[in-house]
Amino acid sequence: MRIALVDDDGAQRERIADLLARLLKEKGYLYNTIDGFSSGEEFFRAYEPGAYDAAILDVFMDGMTGVEAARKVRSADREIRLVFCTTSNEFAAESYEVNAQYYLRKPVSAQGLAQMLERLSPERTERPQVLTLPDGHLVTLRDILYTDYHNHVVTFYLKNKDAHRVRCSQSDAERLLLPSPYFFTPIKGIIINFYETEKLAKDLFLMSDGKTIPVARRKSKEAQSAYTRFRFDKMRMEVEP
Repeated sequence: MRIALVDDDGAQRERIADLLARLLKEKGYLYNTIDGFSSGEEFFRAYEPGAYDAAILDVFMDGMTGVEAARKVRSADREIRLVFCTTSNEFAAESYEVNAQYYLRKPVSAQGLAQMLERLSPERTERPQVLTLPDGHLVTLRDILYTDYHNHVVTFYLKNKDAHRVRCSQSDAERLLLPSPYFFTPIKGIIINFYETEKLAKDLFLMSDGKTIPVARRKSKEAQSAYTRFRFDKMRMEVEP
């Protein structure tokens, strides 16, 4: 889960980030990002739509307030989960205006954060994420079928679009994609998207475009385990209310 934490109190920001990281780990989520920002202005210097699943916004900040930041975020991103963090419920009306999912009261406790995570349902957060490739090209993460690497060039094969080639290393591509749990490297130089796999059979992944991708012998058990876990989690999200 990708969370932006915007609070001008550095000690409070670090405390919340530590508690969140611990709670997410306890819940079994291995791929988490918690980025801290000391102001709304600093946040928007780094922000782009789709970059975060949730934003926790301190209401009372110098300069841009949390309410103003929420309005600006919501105007660009209808899917992001918004959480107000404050000592007062004075801004309850504004939380409805921007469709905020939770009101986190200070001083923030582990119990309060746990309740917030239940409301946000991070395990069900499936939203289009826009990814910036090393050459500045923008792609939607889920549109990537698979990638392959050859001669210092990574080719991104995309759904309903032409392949896009970027001069970069395989490790650069892995740093971009592997934090998302539905991407996997079955063999050296290739990354696949589990959402675009039809099946795994005889150490081959059959992809949605008909291509078959081999699984290295040493990664056979890991591939089977990762793909089974992905399918189970996907089925669980589909059937749970």
